[in-house]
Amino acid sequence: MSRDSKPDYYEVLGIARNATKEEIKQAYRRLALKYHPDRNKSPDAEEKFKLISEAYAVLSDDEKRKLYDMYGHAGLEGRYTSEEIFKGARFDIDEILRDLGFDLDFDRIFERFFGFSMGSPFFWQESRSRRGGGREPVVIDVDIGLEDVLHGKRVEVEVPTVVQCSTCKGTGAMPDSRVRTCSVCKGTGQVKRVIEQSRFGTFVSIEPCRECNGKGRVVERPCVTCNGTGRVRRVERVEVRIPAGLEDGTMLRLDGYGYGSSNSSRYRDRDAVDGEVYIRVRVKPHPIFKRSNSDIVYEAKVSFTRLVLGGDVKVPLLDGGYYTLKIPAGTQPDTVFTIKGKGLPRYDGYGRGDQLVRINVKIPSPSSLNERQRHLLEELDREFRE
Repeated sequence: MSRDSKPDYYEVLGIARNATKEEIKQAYRRLALKYHPDRNKSPDAEEKFKLISEAYAVLSDDEKRKLYDMYGHAGLEGRYTSEEIFKGARFDIDEILRDLGFDLDFDRIFERFFGFSMGSPFFWQESRSRRGGGREPVVIDVDIGLEDVLHGKRVEVEVPTVVQCSTCKGTGAMPDSRVRTCSVCKGTGQVKRVIEQSRFGTFVSIEPCRECNGKGRVVERPCVTCNGTGRVRRVERVEVRIPAGLEDGTMLRLDGYGYGSSNSSRYRDRDAVDGEVYIRVRVKPHPIFKRSNSDIVYEAKVSFTRLVLGGDVKVPLLDGGYYTLKIPAGTQPDTVFTIKGKGLPRYDGYGRGDQLVRINVKIPSPSSLNERQRHLLEELDREFRE
């Protein structure tokens, strides 16, 4: 039995705890075929399908499986959201279900059965292309700190991409299958149809060939791995360089990934659709600094006496260390001092911005004053009033 209140994932898939990835995949295929709600109309089929999909998503991922083996469900809770549990397995599950003959795409499955959509920024956006529109870009959010804006950063992200099918080498046909030129379109992928003839001329419609789906060739035995497309989807871990000086919300295009990638190591054919992949940089708030374009703002709380008499104030810098700021006597609250060249790099220009230091009065709480301090303040107040 499970160590947690939830069912044990190994028991859900009916596999041993030392099962290989291939055994995990085969178990999921068998159970998905049995419990997919489009095929199994029993009342509990949907719940079982959810559970086996969750079990596969965890056990097929090395990091999640290790956490689960060590700590059970408690090792995953709080570390992964419901969507993140499925992130790595999203494409595998999609391919398995399509290979089993289920046409409903993964995003719509999870909207229907799980209550959320996997068509979020990390995942493929397929429904629009099926309706005839363009494919939405894949947007991957990367969170960085203000120090990373100063120095730049390299991060690893999981990026969806399409690679050549290793079974058919991109042909879409099984190795022992014959590929012939389409007899209808003569290999052009298009057919012409006369839609109107009149004394003004002949009007011709050019449409994709239905016999070969616009490919110009017909495969006798489509590849079972890629369903005849010649391509398979994968998630790759890619190191991305975040340049210094970026603004919050900046979108960086990641070339060579997504549908129809032009990367030479990836397959591209005439029906490939470009799907752009972007990195959206989100800058987290800093505990003491605020950003104003390439400048940073620091609020220095200075005692009343220091403002009146003047003196030195130590100001922390974003790149480490402190700067000794000289406060002239009689400095008023909200005065802003500038420390040149200690801001952020200018992304579209040269050099760095400045660090702005806004002066504010530090008012001690009455409870923090001792008797002598209180007496001195009262005496000073009397003299000011006189």
